[in-house]
Amino acid sequence: MNNKTYGSRPVSRGYVNTDGTVNRPRKQGMPPPGASVPRHKARTAGASPVPPPSRRPAAAPPRKTGAAPPTRPPLQAGKAPARPYGNRSTPPRPGAGQRRPVQGQRPIQTGGPRGPRPAGTSSVGRPGWIYPERGGRGAPNRAELDRYYRQRRQAEMQRARQRQEAARREALRQKKLRRKKLAAQVRGILLRFAIVFFLVCGISAGAYFSLFYGDSGEKPGAVTYSMGKDESFEADGATAYYNGILYVDFTRLAALLDMPMAGSIHYMRFIILSDESSDSAGDGTEEIVLFTVGSFTANINGVNVNMAGPCRLADTAIWVPLSFVEHYMAGVTVEHKKADEISLFRTPVEEGKETLEPLSFRVKAQAPIAPVVYDPNAEG
Repeated sequence: MNNKTYGSRPVSRGYVNTDGTVNRPRKQGMPPPGASVPRHKARTAGASPVPPPSRRPAAAPPRKTGAAPPTRPPLQAGKAPARPYGNRSTPPRPGAGQRRPVQGQRPIQTGGPRGPRPAGTSSVGRPGWIYPERGGRGAPNRAELDRYYRQRRQAEMQRARQRQEAARREALRQKKLRRKKLAAQVRGILLRFAIVFFLVCGISAGAYFSLFYGDSGEKPGAVTYSMGKDESFEADGATAYYNGILYVDFTRLAALLDMPMAGSIHYMRFIILSDESSDSAGDGTEEIVLFTVGSFTANINGVNVNMAGPCRLADTAIWVPLSFVEHYMAGVTVEHKKADEISLFRTPVEEGKETLEPLSFRVKAQAPIAPVVYDPNAEG
């Protein structure tokens, strides 16, 4: 049998020869078996034990007739008679439960090679297994020894498989722990990134709105508007400015320019009449602008244009950004005399003359595209 193939196996206790003798393993420092140690006969299962030799002294030879009986040697003074068995006159007998060893055999071990079995433990092993070290029924034969070693190898292989399975389970547990730890680290990194990202976005949005839509620290003062030669009024800074944009009262400006208005308080329409128009109803040649309160878009002659700020309603008056008048109206001049003084008047054709430029919007209505008529007789 190959020990390297089947794993470790217990120390050999010898083997049985074909003639019934047992070869014991040689211990370290002991002479070889053939030198001075006699070979012992193996006890086979079911064989009756060999009766031990009697230790009684051999029977004395028959006395010769006429001869005098032997006499004991005389005792010397001061010496006790020799006692070969101590205080007993006969050799000691084995105690109760003990077996007399057979001459030429090893002494019988009642508790195995490691001494007597502790009290309360069972001496019964696995069913079908043999235990040569426990003694009992003598030395087993070769088949029993093979079975014994095969059982031990199987047990060792089973323990090795159990150790491998335990190591595999521990490796899986460690792998799961590493995965959980890695997932926790990734979640922590993502959470910190999200917190930093939202903080940066919030700070950026706050700075943007405070810069472009927030009120400045310095509150603007009152603004004086001059319309024409005779009319002027003053508006406080909260009314004249909105988000840093300068506004103008378009209702008063329309009254100065003789522009009729129509609509509701939230949707106001202002009309520039043409020279051919005789009433406010118009004949289709007039120009119209529509303002919606709260909207950044104004509709001029059916075309939507963007304003710098939303249309505002202050005391039933429509206020629009001053840049709307400068960019989209012709015939009106806006003059900034000072930072808090604005002048609006009709634009003359030439300086020093009373002739004025016609009032109109710079954005005109879009004319529809004329259809193209197909002429089959046309050359080309």
